Amino acid sequence: MKVFQERNNITTAYILSFFSDLFFPITAWLFFYLRYLSFPQVVIVTAVGGIAGNILEIPTGAFADLIGRKKAIFISYLVFSFAMFGLAFTTTFWFFVLFAILNSLSNALYSGSLEALVYDTLNEDGKTETYHHVISKIQALIWVGLFIGAVFGGFMYQYWFRLPYIVQGIFAFLAALVTLRLKEPVIDTKKYHISLFLKQNFLGFKELFQNLEVGRMSFLFITLGAGYFVASSILGISQAKQYGLHAGAVGILFAAGYLISAAVSYLYPKIKEKLNSQVLLGLVIAILLGSFLLAQFVGVIIGCFLIIARIASSTTFQNTRSVELNKFISSKNRATSISTLVLLSQLPYAIFAYSIGDYIEKTSPNSFALLLGIILAIILIVQFVFRKIPIKSRS
Repeated sequence: MKVFQERNNITTAYILSFFSDLFFPITAWLFFYLRYLSFPQVVIVTAVGGIAGNILEIPTGAFADLIGRKKAIFISYLVFSFAMFGLAFTTTFWFFVLFAILNSLSNALYSGSLEALVYDTLNEDGKTETYHHVISKIQALIWVGLFIGAVFGGFMYQYWFRLPYIVQGIFAFLAALVTLRLKEPVIDTKKYHISLFLKQNFLGFKELFQNLEVGRMSFLFITLGAGYFVASSILGISQAKQYGLHAGAVGILFAAGYLISAAVSYLYPKIKEKLNSQVLLGLVIAILLGSFLLAQFVGVIIGCFLIIARIASSTTFQNTRSVELNKFISSKNRATSISTLVLLSQLPYAIFAYSIGDYIEKTSPNSFALLLGIILAIILIVQFVFRKIPIKSRS
């Protein structure tokens, strides 16, 4: 019975991972928003969404730990479907804000829930040593979904600008139905009551900073995660737009990065056999910083290559972060801890979103990329100088 549950959950997780980032508006959303909003208004909408996401991350992670990861995932897809259908026909600022909040609620419910369910499914059957194989396939399917969404979404937008959101709403509803196949693992489950829910909100921080080694690792992941989040939220697509690319061309550009990411993620177990975590994170840092620091000084072709490289490197970062972090956090607080890490990674953008948008509008996306690269470099240098290598290799 356990073997069947494990296979059912892992297979379903693969399907949901593909659906989770089969996001057709991914390369067209900025073009869509600018039809009705000014750039400062776009930034306000994304900032509100980011702040809402940060506020909701920990309570929804606690919800997943206490009520059930399956329920959290199911509700997230229903909310996401409603938000996408709503956005398709939105024309006013306040409705953009409303649906941004709903989208953040959906992301917060999903964030960490599926990953925690997969890990605990394997843990229940004593197969946690295979987790890095499973998570690499999950990440590969996520990138395949992004690839398909980027390619078709850009051309959908050119055919009819509302179409990417309508199709997205349909696929999100189908994903909710697929979620019903999941079986909830029973490891470290707790009976829900309100006092336990409130207490759970604080446990993610405790898990991530339980000792010096874990704290150093968490801080590094938060720093790098913040860089990737800013790039994916506003910078990457703004850079592509600055280069003069239309929605279809942006789709092709991003799709190239997603396709490489899918291949790298699928090969991650083999890569990890040859390169330990320190080396992999060193490569991630070099690519991330390079994509920021060099963008201002290169032409369109190399600039596009830097965007592709940054997208492609993010899968190695996500896989390494997932494998290393899950070794240290407990099953009963896993979804909460992952949600807390996501919150802390997104918090800088939520706080400075308007300032970022204002700076980009007054200068350019690549000028901001240079500034961001300098700030990240300083933070990382401080970490390495005063704390040496944050992560001990566990390969």
